Amino acid sequence: MQSLARRRTSTSRIHWPDEPVPITLVITDLDVGGAERALVALATGLEPRRWRPSVINLSGPGALVEPLEAAGISVESLDVNRRRPVQVIARLISALRRSKPRLVQSFLFHANLASKLAAPWAGSPWVVGGLRVAERQKGWHLTLDRLTGSLSTGAVCVSAGVRRFSIEFGGLDPDRLVVIPNAVDGTAIDCAFAVDRPSLGIPPDTFLTLYVGRLDPQKGVEFLLEAAAKVIETRSDWDLVLVGDGPLRPHLQARTETHPTLRDHVHWLGRRDDVPGLLKAADLLVLPSLWEGMPNVVLEAMAARRAVIGTRVEGTEDLVIPGRTGWLVPAADPQALAGALLEAASDRDRLRRFGEAARDRVEASFTPARVVEAYERLWAEVLGLEFSP
Repeated sequence: MQSLARRRTSTSRIHWPDEPVPITLVITDLDVGGAERALVALATGLEPRRWRPSVINLSGPGALVEPLEAAGISVESLDVNRRRPVQVIARLISALRRSKPRLVQSFLFHANLASKLAAPWAGSPWVVGGLRVAERQKGWHLTLDRLTGSLSTGAVCVSAGVRRFSIEFGGLDPDRLVVIPNAVDGTAIDCAFAVDRPSLGIPPDTFLTLYVGRLDPQKGVEFLLEAAAKVIETRSDWDLVLVGDGPLRPHLQARTETHPTLRDHVHWLGRRDDVPGLLKAADLLVLPSLWEGMPNVVLEAMAARRAVIGTRVEGTEDLVIPGRTGWLVPAADPQALAGALLEAASDRDRLRRFGEAARDRVEASFTPARVVEAYERLWAEVLGLEFSP
């Protein structure tokens, strides 16, 4: 299939057809997650005079089916076992034959691979994939992406860091990769009320640092706890709140509960559905990841006017500007992380300035309208259609 770079520059353009163009968004599942929410925002934000979107979900119905259907978007959940690739591809072929899209936009590895393999048997729509993370754990994902690269016109990388990683470590063709970032709706965050600190067991005057994310090795929480112990030795008015769940939680929580320094200053909240309110209650967001794609929680914190301490990894370094909206430190370096945490806690006026600059950055570059327009323009170029916003 012709590469994105060649398709976008060499195709003559024709006027938009009288009817909306059918496209299908394919995703691995529709449970609540960053990629899944991005798909919902994209599908529901498209201009209906231009596009007729439908969604195919490889898994069983998830929580995000409802907002799609409420917006009048057709959703088909295939409920397939990803360990049975022939079944996955066969059912996807049938679903694509029913939806008859001119273009398929896929999200996440399994949906990317299945879409590339199914499309030639389902009317040969154009296929654009979606690369959402710098996959440092599953090298076979990169291998399969490379081997099947010519079956799609290319892929949307969620950050410049992911594009760079995909080229340098995955061996993917740079002519097939473009960058369209995540987005955040600042108005939705503005409507949230700050969570009451005493309800969390935290005094009002304590400096509150917030972590939101999965509790697994990728997120580097063990290094955050090491850094937190160093910070608390210097400042007794400093607390850390951790939101999320995952396989490391029992071990990490047990470690803090028996640690003489951490046990009174680290709070485990588990899964929460009020993250915007928690961000507003916090002084600072910290994300100590070892690798990323483009973390939505960083965008949400910036929209909530909160400074961010992150690691120099894909996505985070595309968002946080050191000395302007927050701090970037090396991954897996608790000493450097502790230094940044102490520096941030030493000057609340600077934090407020960083927070305002972060919100300005979101409004300039990461709004849903800008991201939807970028996808619409890309698809129009692939399809050879004239596009004007």
